[in-house]
Amino acid sequence: MVRRASGRSNGRANDGALKNSGNTTNDASSNDTKDSPTQTSIQVTYLFFFVAVAISFLIAFSIGWASRLILLANVRVINMNTYDNMYINSNDSGSFLSISGKSQKKAPVEEDESGGMSGKLSIQLPAPKVIAGKDVPYTTYTSKTFHTAAAITANTLHIDRSTALLMMTKSKKDYNGGPDFSDDDVAIDTTDATSESKFESTGWVPCHEDAGSKCSRGKEKPVNSPESDDVDAPVNDYSHNSDEDGLHLPAGQHLLVDIKDVDAQFLNSEERLATAMISLINESKLTLLSYHCHSLVPIGVSCAGVLLESHIAFHTWPLEGVITLDLFTCGGNPLIPVMPSIERLFGVARESIGDEEVVKPSLLWAHKLRGFREGFAPGYVRTSNPLDGDLGRYVLGKLDFDLKTPLISTKTEFQSVDVYELLYPRLRNAESYQKSLEDRDSYEYENPELFAPDRVLFLDGVIQSTHYGDAPYHESIVHPAMITHSNPKRVAIVGGGEGATLREVLKHGSVEKATMIEIDEDVVDISKEFLPEWSNCSDIVGSAEWCFDDERVD
Repeated sequence: MVRRASGRSNGRANDGALKNSGNTTNDASSNDTKDSPTQTSIQVTYLFFFVAVAISFLIAFSIGWASRLILLANVRVINMNTYDNMYINSNDSGSFLSISGKSQKKAPVEEDESGGMSGKLSIQLPAPKVIAGKDVPYTTYTSKTFHTAAAITANTLHIDRSTALLMMTKSKKDYNGGPDFSDDDVAIDTTDATSESKFESTGWVPCHEDAGSKCSRGKEKPVNSPESDDVDAPVNDYSHNSDEDGLHLPAGQHLLVDIKDVDAQFLNSEERLATAMISLINESKLTLLSYHCHSLVPIGVSCAGVLLESHIAFHTWPLEGVITLDLFTCGGNPLIPVMPSIERLFGVARESIGDEEVVKPSLLWAHKLRGFREGFAPGYVRTSNPLDGDLGRYVLGKLDFDLKTPLISTKTEFQSVDVYELLYPRLRNAESYQKSLEDRDSYEYENPELFAPDRVLFLDGVIQSTHYGDAPYHESIVHPAMITHSNPKRVAIVGGGEGATLREVLKHGSVEKATMIEIDEDVVDISKEFLPEWSNCSDIVGSAEWCFDDERVD
């Protein structure tokens, strides 16, 4: 409420009052009253005050929210420009992505007219397909997509059964040989006549590249089936590390993979990432029912896929060149053979700019057994599963090894044998190891043995011997007994197929005969190829280069 009090009005009111009372005023008093200043006062309620403040805040928030949307509309392109000098030229035929003078067509981005993606942009991504001959049950699908400004796109793809059904209809046969539609009943000879070694030492043996491995992408065959016996199983078939306890146990395998120094454009492309994911699932003979991807603000991609066997998911940091991925399955097939495919499909190296040296992507990975087996799988014993022993708990289950490579993984007539090359971050580091291989002017290159990774032998999943512990372990079990004897001439060694115990025994000149008693000859052959230092007697006077060739050895 506003009240105005005028000196002139008051003067007139006073004059009237004085006249009515019979009193008079002089001219000087009347003039003073007319010349007095105007007085103003404002009174507001508390409700009016709080409403005004609330409206002010609402207006400010609306302006800020609208400004954020405008500023972040093209922030993904701006960030990529900052990272690798990328620029986008638009013309009538579409958008072209140019980096270091190279151009490639970008997939057009179209808005989803159906509104099923909560108003997000939708792009064409590859759909997962049923592999011919694989029995995939029909499933129901339920989803909820939340609108958020943190994501630019939202895409959901479902399994496409048309290709598999068409091929089966045309051929009038249930194919079970995978995407190349080859019959699994045909035996394939994988023996390499040019191979100089009984055991291939190429490290990873990807499932999809080895026709002889039990990696058909159709209906599962038992490990000991006649079909599989017709084909020589490769050394790294990992069948002994399978989880053959039934498909519906409350248990599974979890593969965790972190990769760095990956190409930024690949990590920021939904299309390329989705294609890599589908290829990985096909090569792993799994079944992808559906997947959902988001391109994030300001940069990065997140995808999650639902498998018939469980799930796969990953997230990317393009500016940092990092992707983290996890794959979980509840089936019986081992997941470790999937690692080469993951490294090849997702470890995309950055393109070199000028004379810049390309850094090879590096990865950390871990494999874990999940769920419960004992009490659910009849007759299950932890010691019978190599993945439930030292190999699984202390090596495969750890994510912090800078280097973790299987050199050989096989099952002999008597036991499973695994040899891993490991680089412990507490004892060695990848940078020093890399210098020992490449930097000729470095101390590491002159003394490579001080920075070499460890090699570990596992029998039935239990640690037997390590390169780092070779000398102290075998010297301590041999020399005290040999020195205690006054004149040892004949020595019997039970076990010790890797040859290190024999090597220490032959260092004693009094020994005339050393008898090796080893039930598994394959362990001797494997150790000779992958653990040569264990049985190297070249520094023993009068002995042979390989200890087992010494004339004193029986």
